[in-house]
Amino acid sequence: MIEAVPTHRRCVVVGAGLLGLSAAWALSRRGWDVLVIEAAGAPGHERSGSKGDARIFRLGYPERHYVDMAVRAGALWRDLEIATGRQLLHVTGQVTLGDEATLRAIAEALAAAGTPVEHVSAGAAARRFPGIAASGSVLVEPHSGVLAAGECLRALRQSGAFELRTGCRVTQLRQSSDSVIVAIADSDDLGADIVVNCAGAAAPGLLDVATATRGAPSLPQVAYFAPRDRDNVGPPIFIEWGDNMLYGLPVPGGPLVGTYKVSHHTPGSALGAFDPTDPAPFAGDDPGLLSLLTDAVARLLPSLHPRPVATERCIYDNSADTDFVIDRVGSIVAGCGTSGHAFKFGPLLGELLADLAEEADPPVDLGRFALHRDGPGAAGPPAVTW
Repeated sequence: MIEAVPTHRRCVVVGAGLLGLSAAWALSRRGWDVLVIEAAGAPGHERSGSKGDARIFRLGYPERHYVDMAVRAGALWRDLEIATGRQLLHVTGQVTLGDEATLRAIAEALAAAGTPVEHVSAGAAARRFPGIAASGSVLVEPHSGVLAAGECLRALRQSGAFELRTGCRVTQLRQSSDSVIVAIADSDDLGADIVVNCAGAAAPGLLDVATATRGAPSLPQVAYFAPRDRDNVGPPIFIEWGDNMLYGLPVPGGPLVGTYKVSHHTPGSALGAFDPTDPAPFAGDDPGLLSLLTDAVARLLPSLHPRPVATERCIYDNSADTDFVIDRVGSIVAGCGTSGHAFKFGPLLGELLADLAEEADPPVDLGRFALHRDGPGAAGPPAVTW
């Protein structure tokens, strides 16, 4: 019996979240024939790590490497706005508070990159931002803003000349000397010269490579709060550096427009094996984590009602050290381990994945994002890089 030869494509991208769409967008702009396959529904579906209508765009990180990447990403978001006619980035400014040593490191990294930042007293912050109750000095980052996440996914889809298939769950990637076989549940295999694996929490299993960078996926808690007075401007973005890494941002569009999104950057409830087609893990709130958010609103955000108007769970595709995985193994390019802080970098990460697919020199040092790396101490990032 002669084995059927699978349909062959130049490039298959696995996963239609932010990284997958960004990679397909970048490759299609370079003239590549690209097929994107997604296990569940349309981009931004309820079990996607890219779902929702609001993500923070900020330049402030405690080290220069991420600051420089954010600057590059900001320019690419603006390019995408021009190409599609969609407003994606809403500049709101940001108040950063919490651990003083971290605030100093952020201010130094921003200053070194020539990016504006102010270090102001609690009194001055209270006068300028009455919606945030800071107990100590804060950083003001004027160029931070909110990305309309759903619009961002639609813009990437609109601008990228690639094919998208949904409801196709990849079960295995098998490499040969010159191509990759993409095995799909309940469907024929596909062949590809290059596969870009952006399957989120499912990506490490498809790589089938033992590495210390792999982290367990998790489910943080998210809640949305309404303003006490709809006639007043609500608080800008806030980030409180500390044990729980609390943050909040205004929602610029969608069904929850006008509310304020609050969450925590600690990983949340651990997940076992992740099936993107299974809605069960997303079904209920975590009472302890939800209490953490309502307490934070009562403590820090006096202009908001402390009872949420909506809640949800989101998924974190974690690496062990919170740095991303952007690397190539044979004919498979890996983009995963986003650890809850990748959305702001979306189009830049897509360009970097495209560089790896083309075996071109990237404009960013990818050493700290290697699949095999020695951990945070080797490249010098802090223990928390969110």
